[in-house]
Amino acid sequence: MGKGKATEEQLNNPLHGVKLIQILEHLVETIGWEAMADAVNINAFKNRPTIKSSLRFLRRTEWARRKVENLYLELITPEFHESVYTMWAAFQAKNPEYQDKDFTDSFNFCDNEKDAKECGQLTEDRIKQATSTSLWWFEHFKEALPEVGNIYVISDWYGIAKAIVRTTSVEKIPFNEVSDEYAAIEGEGDKSLEHWKKTHWDYYTREMEPEGYFPKEDMLIVCEKFETLWNTKSN
Repeated sequence: MGKGKATEEQLNNPLHGVKLIQILEHLVETIGWEAMADAVNINAFKNRPTIKSSLRFLRRTEWARRKVENLYLELITPEFHESVYTMWAAFQAKNPEYQDKDFTDSFNFCDNEKDAKECGQLTEDRIKQATSTSLWWFEHFKEALPEVGNIYVISDWYGIAKAIVRTTSVEKIPFNEVSDEYAAIEGEGDKSLEHWKKTHWDYYTREMEPEGYFPKEDMLIVCEKFETLWNTKSN
């Protein structure tokens, strides 16, 4: 079969057409092996590192490859996609009370393209109105906890703005005490607590295991409720 036209998502993907060897060569030239090892804690970057040995390891280790790709993206891309600033400016124009304010941050939900796309759309449609991050993540990566009143621009996997949200509530709740009501507010899947527990347990496992940790039934979850203030259809 012949090559078809690139999809819109591919064109918006800064990794489209970029080979792993090109990513490694750019990182080595730009920051060097030592800084790469500090950012991605793998032996391939520590013990007599070479492009060849690193390629061999990364091609069979998905979590490490994702970290290397993210490191590359951080170096080559501006802080946020231009659509984030465009959406914020449009929001400010219609909401004068925000003229002298700035958004707290911009990010996508989830750790993969499929789920990020779905959660971004659910937020835009005002169905997803909560997000649940492990307290471990905030503490391990030394990130500030969310606060009521924070304003975020939610994006898709490629950083393209989907919605503006404002935090309305922040609670620390043990994983095994999350309620049916809260799971429904998060709005994913069939909105059931069973679905929430399964998908979030899997997610926490994926984020913690590479760092040598594992989720626990009584671990604290930062349950953050929010409201969607603006989306791509607002005017």
